[in-house]
Amino acid sequence: RCREILRKLTRSPSAQDPHHVSLPLTQLIQEAASPYQSAAITIDITARPFASRTPAEPADLREPIGQRRPGVIFGLGNLIENAVDFARTRVEVMALWDDKEVSITVSDDGPGFSPEVMDTLGEPYVTTRPSGQRANGAQTEGSGLGLGFFIAKTLLERSGASVIVSNRPGPTTGAAVRIAWPRSEFDLPSP
Repeated sequence: RCREILRKLTRSPSAQDPHHVSLPLTQLIQEAASPYQSAAITIDITARPFASRTPAEPADLREPIGQRRPGVIFGLGNLIENAVDFARTRVEVMALWDDKEVSITVSDDGPGFSPEVMDTLGEPYVTTRPSGQRANGAQTEGSGLGLGFFIAKTLLERSGASVIVSNRPGPTTGAAVRIAWPRSEFDLPSP
């Protein structure tokens, strides 16, 4: 089933409308986050260029525009969904870019990753959820298998990204997942 999902999400359509193919970074994040908006958990989205640049080394401040890739939207959406499930009140999605890198960090204010799973998170069947229950107590079908994060990570890595998991530094609590692409991998080539 996982192979079929991956195949479906990563296949290239034969012909696409050029306007529909391009997707600004902020729109990518909004598309991925929209199914998980709720009154209970706030999703804050911030997108801006990296701030630290010297005048001698000007950065490319234009917002990155990538190709619409269902696998990337699905993978990012899964990470946002997990953050919403484990958050107490807030999920933060921060996008940063310069001329060399595009990154998105999804963090929550929940309990964070347990040390026992930190090294194996992203492998199939590694999970921190009890089977059939989300962290916020909601019952769901099929949660707790550890395949959602595995598929999301695989799809994002296939797009050229690196995926790094960590806990937020104290005194804050929560998990953070950073997805980073070389800008050359993310940007849609100029026509």
